[in-house]
Amino acid sequence: MHWIVLLGCLVVCRSGWASEVPAGDASREAVEHFEKHVRPLLIEHCYECHSADAGSRQGGLLLDSRAGWEAGGDSGPSIVPGDADSSLLIQAVRYRESDIQMPPDGELEPHQIAHLEKWVRLGAMDPRDQDGASNSKWNDPADPIAGREHWAFRPLSDASPSEALGRQVDPAWARGKVDSWILATLEASGLEPSPDADRAVLIRRLSFQLLGLPPSPEEVEAFVADEDPGAYQRLVDRLLGAPEFGRRWGRHWLDLARYADSNGLDENFLYREAWRYRNWVIDAFIDDMPLNEFQLQQIAGDLLPYESIEQRDRQRIASGFLVVGPKVLLGNDARERRMDVADEQLDTIGKTFLAMTLGCARCHDHKFDPIPTADYYALAGIFTSTEVLETRYMLGQQRTMEQLVGLGPDGEQLDGAYEEFWRNQKAANEKLKHAKDALEHLKQDERESLDKVASEHADSIAEGVNDQSLAIDERIKRQSLLVDELAAALVPPEIPPRAMIPCDQESPADESIRLSGRYDRLGKLVPRGVLSVISDADFSISDGQSGRLELARWLTDVDHGAGQLVARVFANRVWHHLMGRGLVRTVDNFGRTGEEPSHPELLDHLASELIASDWSIKSLIRTIVLSRVFTMSSEGNQLGIAVDPENRLYWRANRQRLDPESLRDAMLLAGNQLDFAPVDSTVWYLGDQATAVGSNQNRRRTDFPNRSVYLPVIRNDLPELFQSFDFADPHVTTGMRPQTMVATQGFYLMNDESVMSAADAIAGAVLQEHSDRSPDVIADELIRRVLSGYQSPSLRDALVAFVESASVEPSSGTESGACTGSKAEVNTDHRFRAWSTACHALLASTRFQMVE
Repeated sequence: MHWIVLLGCLVVCRSGWASEVPAGDASREAVEHFEKHVRPLLIEHCYECHSADAGSRQGGLLLDSRAGWEAGGDSGPSIVPGDADSSLLIQAVRYRESDIQMPPDGELEPHQIAHLEKWVRLGAMDPRDQDGASNSKWNDPADPIAGREHWAFRPLSDASPSEALGRQVDPAWARGKVDSWILATLEASGLEPSPDADRAVLIRRLSFQLLGLPPSPEEVEAFVADEDPGAYQRLVDRLLGAPEFGRRWGRHWLDLARYADSNGLDENFLYREAWRYRNWVIDAFIDDMPLNEFQLQQIAGDLLPYESIEQRDRQRIASGFLVVGPKVLLGNDARERRMDVADEQLDTIGKTFLAMTLGCARCHDHKFDPIPTADYYALAGIFTSTEVLETRYMLGQQRTMEQLVGLGPDGEQLDGAYEEFWRNQKAANEKLKHAKDALEHLKQDERESLDKVASEHADSIAEGVNDQSLAIDERIKRQSLLVDELAAALVPPEIPPRAMIPCDQESPADESIRLSGRYDRLGKLVPRGVLSVISDADFSISDGQSGRLELARWLTDVDHGAGQLVARVFANRVWHHLMGRGLVRTVDNFGRTGEEPSHPELLDHLASELIASDWSIKSLIRTIVLSRVFTMSSEGNQLGIAVDPENRLYWRANRQRLDPESLRDAMLLAGNQLDFAPVDSTVWYLGDQATAVGSNQNRRRTDFPNRSVYLPVIRNDLPELFQSFDFADPHVTTGMRPQTMVATQGFYLMNDESVMSAADAIAGAVLQEHSDRSPDVIADELIRRVLSGYQSPSLRDALVAFVESASVEPSSGTESGACTGSKAEVNTDHRFRAWSTACHALLASTRFQMVE
């Protein structure tokens, strides 16, 4: 039990360090869910009998307002917010839980019932009673002209604090405009910035933020000892130039791209080629591809000109951004699927590039943001004119799957031949069967049977087989050769390298508004175009093109397109990752239901810097990490806590918990087990069904020693580490991962075999290198290795005392090592087990898990 006591000593109470989730996030999610899924459903299925406008109040119930369902009908309140099972409305739509069954003309689809259940579980957020209040401020929330007054759509400004606030800031503290804006707001609030962070803390913070890895103890010691004023800048440049930078920051983008190695949803088919897009993203960050080019290739890479096959293939792989999303593949009308796929792509593009919830305008004019339904369908027409699915042979039949194309000079021809083989396989098997039957009939001299085969399946009979003038041996020889030829044709051709890419449909066309969002209820035809709140410029599409290429260029056009907004959004994302929260905390929502920026002028300055640097991502990151603000200590003070407890003004650095990838990679690195080599597919061993169902018993692996960015991301089956420590939901765009503090995280660190194996590896490495040293030296080295050069005499003494006690403790009749829960072979060395347990406690400690 000693290890449990030690663990309790080292794991500090975490209530003070978990980053707060913005209070309004849950309500914003609920509003978005209501507008996208619930309001359209109520309009279509309920308003005819339960709305004031229809003049119908059957059962005394109104469902066109919150007040209506709160008052309820003849049977009482229809909804109990937070409790779906107790809500009469939910019981009625389930059809089997109540005498009342709604709608009376037939059951809702299961996914529609699930939307209603989720709405109630989220608290039955209902903004309809606020529509009038909203309209009093915004005569029409969806009016794109009036909407241009919203801060996110205004032109960028790049004023200095002295120009905007009429005051000078301390030039001795501020290193540039970033610091000037922060200091100006602090001084206006009577606050002072925290002192600079300790150099050992700073290098660890910088290394994790730029590489997702801790610095080695030697790197920490060298940086602490380097008194040259340019040492920090050299460190920044070295880390920005490291390949590991791409694996860290590429993962941030993959969160936005809802990257996964499988489809998820109804048919969780494996995406065997998704890894190519993942690696393209990583390489783009390593190479500092300009952001405008980075985005252009992802939306329209397959449409761009190229000078070589290699360039063509890279651009095609980039456009996999549009294909890797989840899709409902079975049980829906092809027209409905087409609209749903376009909606998913629009939702991703809206949040990723514009930080806007475009999907709310699918069924009606946006209730909060300046997006009329016509604008939604102007964009939708671009993506319904784009194809991302194709029919391929899989699991014994032709299925609708993600679209693939062959790579390399002969890739398309080889891919075509491969698919042609599978399309014809059933017929080819039948042909071979009949040929074999004919051969057998020939050998047995069964003339009638042979004649029947020849009459019904002439292509299965070799030339001359029915010629009675030929010798029987010759006829058998000819039929045997045909059988061999047909059998050889059933050997599948080699699969060429392939990539997931979109393509324009043969006949791109404008899209009709769908009444209430229903795919089969057509309204006015809308020309393909872009958001009118951002631009009045003409949006012309080349003949025979979907418009994706024009949209991609419009997104980064700073003069006539969305470039300034895109720069704002991305600059805010970079700030969020480096500083722990965004200048706009709702990083995926710059609309009216999102938060306003805490420092709008600073956000505009960073966006302008991004554009001025030719959209260099590394340049923007370098500007921020070289600022005084980034290098501040995270220590608090009473005045700061009293005036600004959430640290909205950045009077100190924010402490941040390691994300699951950094947590795992740091454990492997400390035990000399981390492989830095890039990886291609890590799902090659899985079947077409990505999850272990039915006869498919394979399950995704997590034992790869490489960086965690390469681990399989199977929708509906994430690695346990990712599930416990707030990994991004791969079904949707995630600009800010959830930030929770729950008991399962502690249980994972205490009991998971991967953590115990890491502790064994680290302890083994230290003991091997220092086998002849004293316990004090070993404890110091263990702490130094796990905690990035950190040293603490009191912690060393605690470890030594624990190890000395545990090393002599009798086994009490059980196998040594059983207390650890490890399934590995029992290690009878009590001393090793004690040091491993001490290391395990260090890995579970707050100091290891936190970035100061």
